[in-house]
Formats: sequence, structure tokens, C-alpha cells
Amino acid sequence: MSTDDERGGMPDLVTFTEIAQRLTERGIIEGSITRQGVRHIADNDPDWPIPPEHWIKAGRAFLMHWDPVEKFFRERERPRRRGPGKKAEPAGETGVKPEQ
Repeated sequence: MSTDDERGGMPDLVTFTEIAQRLTERGIIEGSITRQGVRHIADNDPDWPIPPEHWIKAGRAFLMHWDPVEKFFRERERPRRRGPGKKAEPAGETGVKPEQ
């Protein structure tokens, strides 16, 4: 984590794109994530550390402090990933085919 003192008193502000890049590059998350993925988490996870009213609008992007976002992802229990789920077998079938 970088502190304001390390940056000459400037806060470490990041966009959703920069958050996605840092999470992937620093190995904070397994695999990769897009800016849209980060934004989805920010919009839907009630534990997101920075409420939207504290996001800083800069042109077409939003800025927020990196430190609480980094802490959030380091401590977050990863939910099940999207993708194909395992199909349940119909009742009475075990997946073993009888010999013929």
C-alpha cells in the first residue's frame, strides 16, 4: 500500500480501469478482471468500501482512493465464478451405463 507521504502528500486516486489493472498485475485476485467487473462489484457489493457519493468525477471517469479498495479485494471472500454450473443428474441415474 502506498501512503500519501510516499506520494508527496498526494492521495493515490484510481479509476475503475486502474483498479482492474492493479488487481491483476499485483496478483491480488486470481485471474483477471475488467473495469466493468470492478464497476459491477462496486455497484452491487454492499461491502464496497467507498460509497458512490464519495467517488470523484473527473471527465468521464470516477476516481477513488486506492488503499480501501486494495484492502477490500485482499480481504474479500471470492464468490463462485460465473460460468457453466454442474448439472444435477436425474433421480435414479448414477452416470454408470449398464453393460450390454
